[in-house]
Amino acid sequence: MRSIWPLVGFAVLIVFNLALPKGGIKVSDLPLTWGYLLLFALAPVALIGLIGRRNISMIPITQAMACFVPTTLMVVAKGMTYNLPGQQWLIYATVFGVLACAMLLALVHYLEDVPAEVIGKIIVWSIRFVVLWGLMNFVLRIFSGQFIEIPYVTVNAADVGETFQKMNNRGGLMKLVSTFNNGNIFGVCMLIMAPIYVLFEKQRTFLALFFVALVCTLSRTVWLGMIATVLLMMLSGQIRVANPMPWLGGLVALLLIVALLPVMGWTPEKLVETDLGGRDVVLDAFELTAFGAGHLGIPELFYFGLVQSFGIMGMLFPLAGMLFAPVYALANWASLTAMRKAAAVGTAGYLVAALIDGAFVFPPTFVLFLFACGLVYRRGLRPDAIMPRQIARSAAARQGLARATVVGNLAARTLPNRRQTAP
Repeated sequence: MRSIWPLVGFAVLIVFNLALPKGGIKVSDLPLTWGYLLLFALAPVALIGLIGRRNISMIPITQAMACFVPTTLMVVAKGMTYNLPGQQWLIYATVFGVLACAMLLALVHYLEDVPAEVIGKIIVWSIRFVVLWGLMNFVLRIFSGQFIEIPYVTVNAADVGETFQKMNNRGGLMKLVSTFNNGNIFGVCMLIMAPIYVLFEKQRTFLALFFVALVCTLSRTVWLGMIATVLLMMLSGQIRVANPMPWLGGLVALLLIVALLPVMGWTPEKLVETDLGGRDVVLDAFELTAFGAGHLGIPELFYFGLVQSFGIMGMLFPLAGMLFAPVYALANWASLTAMRKAAAVGTAGYLVAALIDGAFVFPPTFVLFLFACGLVYRRGLRPDAIMPRQIARSAAARQGLARATVVGNLAARTLPNRRQTAP
């Protein structure tokens, strides 16, 4: 009998990294989310549980060991060589090293034990919650000037009342932030999960609200990523090009953006700025070197940050790590299930959004990206658990088969007697 613990662990990690990703505390000005703490606690147990396990996939292990571990070693070496402050390099060592290894070496292997239908349901209900919570607060902010925060749950206890200062204001509006406390972080995380959510969500109303929420992030990065993700879903076959509904939805989204621009104090020209929304300072300080500058920093412009920090040669490792899952999926596309294809499209959509603002180091972005990678590698080797309705149907079928067998046996026994008594 299959253990229920992988399912419980998966559900807990999704709830606290997707539905409630910012709940937590701060220690020495360092935010500690419940989702990350649970991840760090479960990873060693999961790693021990892999001892003696058969058919472990080497793909996520290769991604971690060949790409992210060398990146972590470069981060540590640079921090020591240039005597960098701990806050400047420890965060990248944690992201590239601890998070990547915890997910890829330990946790993602247990996705084989969780039925695809259950994975979909937990994701669907988590996203429904963050969408409804975000839209509720978005509207509440417009009419009352306030929104609801629950310390330790929807917001870090030390950040209560500070969401207004997290670059979320857009003229007379505030970005839809939901439980992520920042519009861009919410948006890019939803882009990662969007294809998987669309695959499993059966209610058109919630699908419509999901894309309305992305528009209400008031983020050009998210809008660009949304367009890219939908186009990739069309290319992958998940969305039919001939289906009029996506085109109608795109038109409604465009009209909503046009309606929001005056309230934000923007003109249509504001949508495309030559200074990239103030991000051009990264380009002004850009240095092209073999192994990076004497400091570490991956700002909003993710790829420029990689080149600046690790140089032309060094950036090949983290870049390969980020491209690993979509490239693997493309090479094995014909053999992938619908869920694995959707997860691959989600990773690719994020990589497009990262051209402008990847929100890379902020929880829970990288964890959700690695989770999507894990779904790409999920082979479904272990049969999905039987759901309650299927159990009832199976029991009824077995009962019917047993009755048929009894009748057949009785007929077999009586038939020869009839032949013997016949004239």
